[in-house]
Amino acid sequence: MKHHLSILTRADRLLLASLALLSFAPLLLMRESAPLRTAVISVDGSVRREIPLTTHRGRETIAIETAEGRNTIVIDDSAIAVTDADCPDRICVKTGPIRKKGEVIACLPHRLLIEVR
Repeated sequence: MKHHLSILTRADRLLLASLALLSFAPLLLMRESAPLRTAVISVDGSVRREIPLTTHRGRETIAIETAEGRNTIVIDDSAIAVTDADCPDRICVKTGPIRKKGEVIACLPHRLLIEVR
């Protein structure tokens, strides 16, 4: 008695290749992309500047001067910080850099708020 070997047809191979590729589809569809983050700088409730942190590259310095005082803000790649202020307690400087959604730097004497959205 002869053994019959099964040979895959071209259509069979195409079907198997398609199924193999489709098995990776959930990985591609569920892959997390970096959430978009924006730093919003406002003084006394008025937005002064919005910086897209997700795509920001390099170092940038911003000086905010109001009747209440002065703050120096540095954006370093995807983080933002107050590096200098002439307020008495300097809590805004001590906060350090922020980069995650929901994080906030506040300088109450100068009515400055930086929030990552």
